[in-house]
Amino acid sequence: MGDNSDKETGKNQISREAVDWLLKQIIQIPKTWLIITTIFIVLSTFQINKDEKLTFKFEVTNTTAVFLALLWVPSVLKIFALTGGAVKTPAGEITGSSMMPMLQSLTGDTLGFLIEQTKLAEDVAPPQQQLEMRQIRHEWQKEYASRIPISEARQQMERLSQRYKELRNTMPAGAKRTFEMESIAGRMRALAPEVNFSSEEVNQLLKSSDQGKRLLGLSVVEWSGDPNYFYTILQIINNSETAFEQTCALRGAEKMVSQLKEQQKKDLMSAIIHQRDYNEAEKRWIRPNSNRWSLSDRILSALEA
Repeated sequence: MGDNSDKETGKNQISREAVDWLLKQIIQIPKTWLIITTIFIVLSTFQINKDEKLTFKFEVTNTTAVFLALLWVPSVLKIFALTGGAVKTPAGEITGSSMMPMLQSLTGDTLGFLIEQTKLAEDVAPPQQQLEMRQIRHEWQKEYASRIPISEARQQMERLSQRYKELRNTMPAGAKRTFEMESIAGRMRALAPEVNFSSEEVNQLLKSSDQGKRLLGLSVVEWSGDPNYFYTILQIINNSETAFEQTCALRGAEKMVSQLKEQQKKDLMSAIIHQRDYNEAEKRWIRPNSNRWSLSDRILSALEA
């Protein structure tokens, strides 16, 4: 019995060679992810106080610590996702049983943020890296969706929609608000496949004057790619209140391209070309070298194919 127990213990231990190999994979952080996370690390240390006079303060906060910790997470998930739940190393195989607790320990807010950040990286990545980013994002989404009972998914999306509206209206612009709003967008994306919204409901959401409800509708359209919503999406592309809203509308349009009629393709191309004449004051949000520019490039290429 003692010998068998020792052998079993040995099987569950990770050798030094395996750890060395794994660490080499972990430090290969995707460039886009590194840039995005570094920006948020810097922003989280920068605080502006408006009392009697304008002052600036730099300090490391809890948010800074979160972003620092998240730098390495995509690489771990990339390994896990691309190997089907097990990592083969020169010294043997490490199963996902020890990695999943790490994923499960992340809060819903953090998962939502990671979903959206991975999607942003996916928007600008080359085709092969897009596939890898998508696999990572699907892991985030599956984990978050698994935490919400299907019977409660609709209510959760509605709560997220309301929270998004509140943030827009009450919280001053800054890293914290950006984190929370992108977290909401990511969580909506994860739940969109779980809720059976009717076509009428989706149209009402997309046409709402409430930004939170529009975001909810855009999340559903991005998931479904249903061309029945095309002209409503086109309207949002042409009249987006924010750059982020336009990003979501462009993502929905990209999913529809292969199903569009010729006139619809011409209308979409015209709208995108107009929006690429960047002018923030006139709410033309497709700025050169932005994720929207890369996204619009892909859509135009697909329309011309």
